[in-house]
Amino acid sequence: MSIIDWKQRGVARYEPSDHAALESFQRAHFGADSIQLSPDHFHWLFEEPPEREHEGPQLWLCKRNGAVVGQQGGIPFALKVGERNRRASWAIDLMVAPEWRLRGVGPALSETHSGSSDLAVSLSMTEAAYKSYKRAGWLDLGNVPTYLRVIDPLRCLRVSPYGGGLAKLVAKVGKPALTSASLGYGLSARLLGAKLVEIDSFDYRVDELWEAAAPQHPVIARRDWAFLNWRFDTTPQSDRFRRFYIMRGETLLAYVVLRVDHWKGEPVGVVCDYLARPGWLMASFSLMTELARREGMVALMCRTLNAQAARPLSMMGFLCLKNGLHAPTRMMVRPALDQLDLAGPAGDPKNWFVTVADSDMGFRGLGE
Repeated sequence: MSIIDWKQRGVARYEPSDHAALESFQRAHFGADSIQLSPDHFHWLFEEPPEREHEGPQLWLCKRNGAVVGQQGGIPFALKVGERNRRASWAIDLMVAPEWRLRGVGPALSETHSGSSDLAVSLSMTEAAYKSYKRAGWLDLGNVPTYLRVIDPLRCLRVSPYGGGLAKLVAKVGKPALTSASLGYGLSARLLGAKLVEIDSFDYRVDELWEAAAPQHPVIARRDWAFLNWRFDTTPQSDRFRRFYIMRGETLLAYVVLRVDHWKGEPVGVVCDYLARPGWLMASFSLMTELARREGMVALMCRTLNAQAARPLSMMGFLCLKNGLHAPTRMMVRPALDQLDLAGPAGDPKNWFVTVADSDMGFRGLGE
């Protein structure tokens, strides 16, 4: 029996008969109020993804003497790499009971998960998970930056997690200049014929947008109607999201998903997801910035990895926080042993398009 076989003894997919043991484990290690214990969230996350597998939910458990001592979850998704679609999975919720750490449980769980797809990807993992993946040979892609557009410097000064440093920096420019820039870019977008339309739910038009926008991104998770409907319209948290189309006549130029969180009592707009046709990203974000200003938000924030977004966002006054607001948002990938050709394109962070809609990054708000 090989070392890997020995490590993987006791690791198997979740079965309904595991419910009680899993609930006990999650209550003890995630907390009694954790989202993992919500039945609606569990059903949506593991049983309803568009790319769900016939073998069952992507949730693997390690049991010893009938008790769960570790778990590894996954969210299956379709990944466009170049012109090909590959089977991929977001690695989420790796947790091992403290007394079973450094005893092969974590590696066995992550190896089982990563071997189920062409490529495993982890975003915003805990320090313990990061160390475990690092030891297992995952490729470290660095951090997903956070872009912050301060709208009201004085109010941001009171709530900035950097002791007001960011707000003071932007205050040197001044609110009038920021407001003028926002109005200027918004006016330019409207002169080009773009307008912001709030919608109740996504529809078939996003499939055409996906086909037009996807080729500009070398590595991107599929964002078609099926995915957006699952991710934002049918989630138990659907009422937290506002959905916008950027339209020019009858043509859908882009979509943006916004969530309004509260940080120390002040409203902050969080761009959870977006996708734009080539050349329309700046217009989309300028219209969203103008909306945030009109509605009294103190800032607009977007966590995204997108090489094509850096310059347009900088021109509009967004600050790039490479280490995020609170802690770095790390990203790691692991190609399957028979898919090592993915290490090149998927191992370069400049190729990736990532937002809060990917993995489980957007499940919690700023103040949670």
